[in-house]
Amino acid sequence: MTLRPDSMQAFKADLKPRYESVLRGFLKSRAEKDLVKAYEFGRQAFTRDIGILEIVSLHHGALAGASALNGHRDEAERVAKLSGQFLTEVFSAYELGRRSYRDTVSSLHHLNELLEQEVKRIAHNVHDEAGQLLVAAHLALADVSLGATAEMRGRLQRVAHLLDQAERHLRQFSHELRPTVLDDLGLVPAIRFLAGGISKRTALRIRVRSSLNSRLPAAIEIGLYRAVQEALTNVTKHSRARNVVIELRRKLGRVLCTVEDDGVGFTPEATLSRNGKKGLGLIGIQERLNVLKGTFHVQSESGRGTKLSITVPLGG
Repeated sequence: MTLRPDSMQAFKADLKPRYESVLRGFLKSRAEKDLVKAYEFGRQAFTRDIGILEIVSLHHGALAGASALNGHRDEAERVAKLSGQFLTEVFSAYELGRRSYRDTVSSLHHLNELLEQEVKRIAHNVHDEAGQLLVAAHLALADVSLGATAEMRGRLQRVAHLLDQAERHLRQFSHELRPTVLDDLGLVPAIRFLAGGISKRTALRIRVRSSLNSRLPAAIEIGLYRAVQEALTNVTKHSRARNVVIELRRKLGRVLCTVEDDGVGFTPEATLSRNGKKGLGLIGIQERLNVLKGTFHVQSESGRGTKLSITVPLGG
């Protein structure tokens, strides 16, 4: 569920008095229903990106106010004990949220693996089975041309030429869908191959710079390849760029990848679809990077090109 900005601001404005009210209610009643309110407060705070340190600060302030109501030591100890129980219930919502996020990431990781396996199977079928059918078609044309007139043989040669073009396109498509070079040689050669194919089909000049001198974990190579592939698709569709520079390097246990073009650029609002979510293929990039615990950042101004910066930790 997407929260409206005004709803978020209203919640944050009411944060302190609401927390104090719920805590005081529990300290007074010690009822289960007030612990349920504590959990609900924690759940809402978690969904609105209220940090743990902010909750601790709220709790400290509310507890100081509650303790000031009665100076007796026994009462202060009772308040401290009950407030600890209350805070634990608030944080239980955060713990459940963290587990849910971890489970979601694990499911996405598994789903990505299944999708990559399926893509690999489709690419193999396109390359091999479609290739075999095209070879059969060439043999059939050659057989037909044996008894054909000179005019008919000319027509059959034109058909054979079209089949050759179809074969080249299918081969290129299968390699971009799941390049064998990615499995055999690694990320950088695969990106160079991808860039070369796009450059041949478009007027785009793509340069690949890399200081990586060894293979990366397979999941990272696949994730970064797909992110760069999506970024280049965005460039060809939207940017009207002439040049693109892709750079890959390691830094402090991370892999850094940038895709920068000299196109028309855009304003930040242009990356959002009508429902307020990220568009232009950024959702797919973000979901792949979430699995790798990676992040990305887009810098762009209208008329000044776009730069996509991706960071992925090598420790996973």
